[in-house]
Amino acid sequence: MQYIINSSGERVSVILPIAEYETLLSRSSEDETAYLLREPNRSVLLKRIENIRQGRNIVERELLLDEDRSYAVEILSD
Repeated sequence: MQYIINSSGERVSVILPIAEYETLLSRSSEDETAYLLREPNRSVLLKRIENIRQGRNIVERELLLDEDRSYAVEILSD
């Protein structure tokens, strides 16, 4: 597993293969969207979506390619 680490050295995100994510999701007993829309996640998520729509507080970084040539772009909207 790979991690995205902030400037303080804290792990803030995990990068994992889509197949692994889908396996984890299929084992989940709860719909992910329903989970994200519960408080306190809901307020944070909606604020970040609005920030992205308005072009506010966004830092875009292209991450290094890994061995299977996948890549990710991190968008921060705190």
